[in-house]
Amino acid sequence: MAADFFAVICFSALNRRRVNQRINKRDPHWVGLSTGILAVGYREDPILLEGCLKSLRAIRYQRNQRVMLVVDGNEEQDEYMAQIFMKIFEKQGAAVFRPDFLCMDREASDKAREDLVRQLAYHPGPVCVMQPHRGKRSAMYTGFAALLQQGIESVVVTDSDTYLDPAVCKELAFALAESPIVGAATGDVRIYNTGTWVSFLSSLRYWFAFNLERGAQSYHSVVNCVSGPLGIYRMSIVADVMDSWVKQSFLGVLCTYGDDRHLTNLVLREGYKVKFSHHAICYTDTPIKFIAWVTQQTRWSKSFFREIPIQLGCMHLHSPWMTYALLYQLIYPMMMIYNLVNCIYFGTGSQIAWWMFSIMGVGLMKTAYAVRVTRDKKFFFTTIYGFLYMLGYVPAKIYAALTLYDNSWGTR
Repeated sequence: MAADFFAVICFSALNRRRVNQRINKRDPHWVGLSTGILAVGYREDPILLEGCLKSLRAIRYQRNQRVMLVVDGNEEQDEYMAQIFMKIFEKQGAAVFRPDFLCMDREASDKAREDLVRQLAYHPGPVCVMQPHRGKRSAMYTGFAALLQQGIESVVVTDSDTYLDPAVCKELAFALAESPIVGAATGDVRIYNTGTWVSFLSSLRYWFAFNLERGAQSYHSVVNCVSGPLGIYRMSIVADVMDSWVKQSFLGVLCTYGDDRHLTNLVLREGYKVKFSHHAICYTDTPIKFIAWVTQQTRWSKSFFREIPIQLGCMHLHSPWMTYALLYQLIYPMMMIYNLVNCIYFGTGSQIAWWMFSIMGVGLMKTAYAVRVTRDKKFFFTTIYGFLYMLGYVPAKIYAALTLYDNSWGTR
């Protein structure tokens, strides 16, 4: 654990330094790839949706050519989302489209689909699409099809409960501009609802997951998951993989969750690099109750296991760090369980104490680093996350591995 932590610190610090150097040399008026913002949601909390749309309206990037919200539902209960959209973007000439079909169900040459994507692409203002309920992937697919028709070079993807920093499009586009072989990038995802211990500890974990783990992966250009709340993709790559991505199945069942990790893996499989920039910032929602958090971790863990064969198939195209990171994420939780069980049944009191001391010691090292970088004393609570990890995350990981056949969202 200590050796891994030191390696991650070194590579993430080098990535942070490289990103800062590039930005310091950047022309203040730099403009690069054209972008379009695609937000998707399903019966979102009205307050969160309004905050999300206001943050999209405040985006400051000269080449952002489109703001689009795709609502995964077109029933009467979904209408409020279109009304909020029109209220926020009324002065920008917004429009709402209500197709009775899904783009993913029609061929690209289908007349109805062609007419829809043409209208979406050439409408001069922000657009909202209300389509039949089929899941997040189907909503994203409709947005991708419209942006391709418009000829936009990259798409910034987000969720309807996420607030974007005004500079996020510029920073993500700048990450892609590092090289033509950079196909996707993500940013620093933060948590705004930290009112419970579960959500507060999750917010600390998010900082390490992005600023350390993804930072280290970014130094080797192999970020393994462009987070759903904040990511950018080159549209030329999306055009090549979107059909196989939207129809991904596992054990004969169409996949619903894990859209972000799978799309990232398809980018990596094509041989492109994936980056992280700590200057691209967003704030998103996280579960506030323990059971809801465990359900979320179970869903993410299933996605992780499901994607392993794809990562194994493209490891030879990328840095050895990609192989190491995958093996560590796979083995580490099982090693923790083994050590715990071994200590309880076969260990002495001193061995159990040493095991707990080791975990807390590494937690204190993480705390020291985070406080030094952020100068925020809240990271003194980082060690407590270890207990949440053992009580919730590790069992969720094991349960996910045993129930991969269950492709349901898990909210029940």
